Amino acid sequence: MSVTSRKPRLIVAGIMAVVLALSGAAAVGAADAAKPAYEISGLNITPGSNGKELNFAWFSTVGATKSVVQIAKASDKTGTAFPAAKAKSFTGTQAKVTATLFNGDDKSVPTGSFSNKVTVTGLADSTGYVYRVGDGKNWGDVNEIATRDQKNFSFFAVGDPQIGAKSTGPKTIDSDTAGWVDTINKATGKYGSASFLLCLGDEVNDYNKLETQNLEYAAYFSPVQFKSLPVATVDGNHDFQLGEYYGFHYNLPNLSSQYGISYGNDGDYWFTYGNALFLMLNSNTESIATHDQFIRDAIAKNPAAKWRIVGFHHSVYSEADHYADPDVIDRRSNFPPVFDRYKIDVVLQGHDHAYTRTFQILKGKPMTDQTIDSDGNVVDPTGTVYLTLNSGSGSKFYDWKDATPEVFSAARWQGKVPSFSYVSLSDNKFSISTFRTDDMSVIDTYSILKTK
Repeated sequence: MSVTSRKPRLIVAGIMAVVLALSGAAAVGAADAAKPAYEISGLNITPGSNGKELNFAWFSTVGATKSVVQIAKASDKTGTAFPAAKAKSFTGTQAKVTATLFNGDDKSVPTGSFSNKVTVTGLADSTGYVYRVGDGKNWGDVNEIATRDQKNFSFFAVGDPQIGAKSTGPKTIDSDTAGWVDTINKATGKYGSASFLLCLGDEVNDYNKLETQNLEYAAYFSPVQFKSLPVATVDGNHDFQLGEYYGFHYNLPNLSSQYGISYGNDGDYWFTYGNALFLMLNSNTESIATHDQFIRDAIAKNPAAKWRIVGFHHSVYSEADHYADPDVIDRRSNFPPVFDRYKIDVVLQGHDHAYTRTFQILKGKPMTDQTIDSDGNVVDPTGTVYLTLNSGSGSKFYDWKDATPEVFSAARWQGKVPSFSYVSLSDNKFSISTFRTDDMSVIDTYSILKTK
């Protein structure tokens, strides 16, 4: 369901239970002595401003004077010990994590956790690294990560994991988690050198219980690959309900403090990788004017980017449950003209839990008369192609609103199994293939070739 036109609410009992549990733990005494001094949870990595940077984020249970990432080349590691003497240290910021109670007072309530965010810079292409995070004295596990060749790179895209939203059978987090982990295993097993993943909103499901949403976040972050695979998220309609709480989980590059802000949530952000500019929008903000200015500013800072790719949650061209939602109709009217103006190549979306790929769209019309070469590439197309991705976990699927496809649809699929998309990008070619995870067969492929 779409809830962007109403204010979210928070059940106070849920927050207070967690707060009391965390504060009460300090009085346990001897039992606490056995706990680590610095517990880490929710460790995740986001692409940095460019391919030579990585953004780290994690929660800790106690405050610290520093938030630190130490990183070294994998070739400097001998044995099991972290090569601290050869590592570089990067220090970031720490903040007390709060969630907002929308009860008329818009009250922020402390959750008992601390958010740590650090940016690592100066990374070399196609290089293996080892890293650890901590407070400068206490450290988490040693993990590995590798940078990729930015001239020819690839990434994954998934729609709505929405952990906790199982619509058939028992509604359990465990079932959704298993589907999510399987998707990531299948994707990385087939394409082990992808540079990052785009997750197009609704990472979690619960609207207003902190303790339930925390279980869902733990499940969302549970794939072991996320300690070595950067993930760029966007804010879905199920993510923003606890106000600013969403943003504490991630360290987003070039994050706007003006554009795309909604209900205290993080705004729009951008990053570059190779010759592509990625424009990630918080579509809970329906007003296109704020996104227009953000896109204009980001393009002005990256005029040489050959590919312009937009990602956001609320699908403007899709054919399932949300097609006729008033807020989606509003976005369908207002968003595409801006994408036309800035010559966006590709738009990736979620929200409608069914796969749809449009023809190239220009001025609201499908461009069905395009040049296609002998390899099946669409050559120097006119307009923007829009892809709506199905569920990445299998937690929820929607049926088509109509048995007959819309005129804008070039391909659509609803197999009611999880799926993911794999994108390869070079200087002149964008290719996307979408796979179903049960048998790894190809659902759809599409490629654009630029000769100009």
